[in-house]
Amino acid sequence: MEKPNLDYTSDVLDNVTRQISCESVNSFLFAQGYYHGKDRLMQMEMLRLIAQGRLCECIKDSEETFAIDKYMRELGINHYAKEEVQNIDEETNSLLTHYVDGINKAIHEAYPFEFKILGHKPSAWTISDTILTIKAMSFLGLAQGQQDLEKLIIQLLQNAQKLDDKNDQQTQVERIKSLAKGALDTITDSEVNLVNKVRIYNPLIPESYKFLKNIPKIQASNNWVSNMQGHAIHACDPHLECNRLPAIWYEMKANIKNVGNFFGISMPGVPGFVMGRSDDTAFSFTYGFMDMVDHFIEEVRDNKYRFESNLFDFKIRRDLIKRKKKEDVEIYMRETHAGFLEVNSELESITDGHYLSMAWSCRKRGGAKTLKAIIDLLYAKNVDDLFACVSNVAISCNWLLSDSSGNIGYHQSGVLPKRAHSGLYPVEGYFKQNIWQGYHEGNQLYHYKNPDIKIIATANNRIQHEQFPTAINAPMASYRKDRIEELLIGNKDHNVEMFKKMQSDTFSRQADLYINVFHSVFEKNEIGQRLINWKRNYDVDNCEATLFEDFYRTLLKDFFSDHLLGEQVTTYCMDETSIIADFYGLFDRIFLTNDIDHIWFKDKKEKEHYIQKALEKSQLQAPKNMRWGDKNRYKMKHILFDGKLPAFLGFDIDNVEIPGNRSTITQGAVYEAHGRTTSFVPSWKMVTDHNQADVYTVLPGGLSDRRFSNNYKSDVSNWINGLYRHNVITNGK
Repeated sequence: MEKPNLDYTSDVLDNVTRQISCESVNSFLFAQGYYHGKDRLMQMEMLRLIAQGRLCECIKDSEETFAIDKYMRELGINHYAKEEVQNIDEETNSLLTHYVDGINKAIHEAYPFEFKILGHKPSAWTISDTILTIKAMSFLGLAQGQQDLEKLIIQLLQNAQKLDDKNDQQTQVERIKSLAKGALDTITDSEVNLVNKVRIYNPLIPESYKFLKNIPKIQASNNWVSNMQGHAIHACDPHLECNRLPAIWYEMKANIKNVGNFFGISMPGVPGFVMGRSDDTAFSFTYGFMDMVDHFIEEVRDNKYRFESNLFDFKIRRDLIKRKKKEDVEIYMRETHAGFLEVNSELESITDGHYLSMAWSCRKRGGAKTLKAIIDLLYAKNVDDLFACVSNVAISCNWLLSDSSGNIGYHQSGVLPKRAHSGLYPVEGYFKQNIWQGYHEGNQLYHYKNPDIKIIATANNRIQHEQFPTAINAPMASYRKDRIEELLIGNKDHNVEMFKKMQSDTFSRQADLYINVFHSVFEKNEIGQRLINWKRNYDVDNCEATLFEDFYRTLLKDFFSDHLLGEQVTTYCMDETSIIADFYGLFDRIFLTNDIDHIWFKDKKEKEHYIQKALEKSQLQAPKNMRWGDKNRYKMKHILFDGKLPAFLGFDIDNVEIPGNRSTITQGAVYEAHGRTTSFVPSWKMVTDHNQADVYTVLPGGLSDRRFSNNYKSDVSNWINGLYRHNVITNGK
C-alpha cells in the first residue's frame, strides 16, 4: 500500500482557532489528532480514565473515585467500546488510524506536567478510546438524565403505595401520571403494585467530584436555520457546563485540497467536526431527549432470573477495579434478556426478589457508526448528503442542516429501541413481548426538508410526527424554541446581525406566562407589581429577574413539598440534582394549564393561593435590589485543580456573571449539584450565511489546556462581553 502524503501546515488564528492546510483527508486527520493531543491531552486523558473506571488506579484512590469507577465499570462502555472496533469497515479504520497516530505522536513528544505530579503516564491512544469518548458523551448527562427521571418516577410510585388511605394512593398515582403528559397513562394497577415490590439499587455518583467536569453534558442547546431570504442562514449555540477551563470544544479551520474548506468545532479525542460550516453545507445539533433507556422488572430466584416460565443463568461479566491504596475489588455484572441487573456488583450472589434491570440502546452499539458518520460529513455536498450522515449518529440529537443551494432540513438521530410501551415506567422483563424487539434504522427517524414557513428551530423541545416512530416522552419545555420562532416570524429580514442578537436574547417566556396567567394575584402584592412592570429580561444588571427566581423556587418547593415529594425530597431534587433544571416544563404544566387542575387542586382559588403564598414569602425573604449578575455567577475553574490553587497563578476566572436563565434563548442556568456549582450556558456560538464565506463564532475558553499558553483563555473576554470573532472558511486568515 502506498504511503499516504501526511504533509500539512498549521497556524493559530486569534489565539483560538487551529488552522490546518493539507493535501488529503489522511493528512488532516493525522494533524487533527496531533494537535488534539498537543493542546488538549489532559482533557482527553481525564475523560478516558473516568470512562474506563480507572481513577482509583491512576489518579486518586478515595471512596468518591471508587464510586465513579464502580459505576463506569457497571455501565461497561470501555468493555463494549473495545468490542465495537471490529464493526469498523476497512476504509474508516484506515482513516481512524491516521487520527490515532497523530495523538500518539503528541503523547510521545510530551505529556502534561499535571500527570507527572500525580505519577501518571498516559498510555497510547487507541481507536477504542475514541469510541469510548463517544459513548461517554452519549450517556453521562444525556441518556443518564432520562434514567434519573425514570428512577424518580419509580420511587414516587413506591412512595404512593405507602400511604394509608387507598383513595390517597390512587390520587397520588394520578398526579404522577399527569406529569408525563400521556406517557404514563397506560400503566396498570397491577404494574403499580409490582413496582412497589422492586428493590432499587442507586449507585452513588458523587457529582461533587471535580473529575466529572471532564464529561461534556450537551443537555440543552439552540439552533435555527432560515431560507426566507432565498439562501440559507444558520445559527447554533450548544449549551453545556462552562464553569471550567479549558473550553470543552476545540475550534478548527481545515483547508483540504480537492475536498474542501471547513470551519467548526471538534471534540478532543474524536476526529472530524461535530458542528460547523463547509463550502457547501452547515450542520449543528441540540440534544434530542430521545428515550434510549428503559427499566425492566426482573424476578430472581436461586441466583437465576425468570424469562417466561423458565429460570436462566445470568450472563456474567467480571471486572477488576485496581486501587492505589486499598485491595483491588472484583465486581460482577449480570445480564438478562431485557438488560443489566441493577444490584450491588460487589456481591457474588444475590437474594431472591424483584429487581430492576436497565437497558441502554448504545451500550453495545452505535459508536463505530457514529465515527464513520462524523468523518463522512467531510464529503457532504448538500442537505441530502447530510441526512445520510447524521442518520447514523448514535447520540440523541436534533440536527439542523443547510446548504449553499438554499436548502434547510431537520433530522433526528439516536438509537431508538422498538418497544411495546412508553418507556417511562418499568414493565416485566420476563415476558418476551415487553423487551426490546430491535432498533429503528436511522433513516426511519423523523426528518424533513424545506418547510413552507422557511424556518426550522430546535431547543430540546418535543419534536414528533405521527408518521414517524415516537422517540420522546420527557422533553424540555418549549419556551426557548417558542421565543426563537417568535423573533424569526416577527422580523423576516433575516441576516447575520439579527441572528447574533437573537443568541443574546434574555427575554423569558416562562416568566411572562406566569405573570400574565396570574396577573390578578401579582397585582395585589408589592413584589408582584414590580414583576408586572418588569420587561421579563434576565440581563445581568436586572434586579426583578432575581425576584422572579426567588418566587419561582419558593412556589415549586412549597407545592411539591405539599403534594408530591415531601419537603426533604423536594429540597434534595432542587439543591442536589438537575431534575428541576432539565424537566421544569413538566412541572410548569400544573400551574400554566387547566387540563389537569382536577388532579392537583380543589378549585382555582387553591392554585392562586400557592402563587399568593410564594409572592408573600418572596416579599419577606428575597433581596429587593440584588442584580441578577450578583446571583447568577460562577467561577471558571481548571478541570483538574478545581479552584484549589492561589488566584495569582491564573488557572481560574472568578465572578463570571451569566445573563439569561433556564428558559431564555441565551440559557444561563446556574445551580448547585452535590455541593458544587454547575451550569448550562452557551459553550460555542456560530452564525453563518451561505451567501458568503464568513463565519462568526465565540468560545468560553481558548485553544489549549496549558495554563501558561497564550491560548488558554484567549476567547473568554469576547464570550463574557457578547462579542464574536470573524473568520472565513476559505484558505487564509
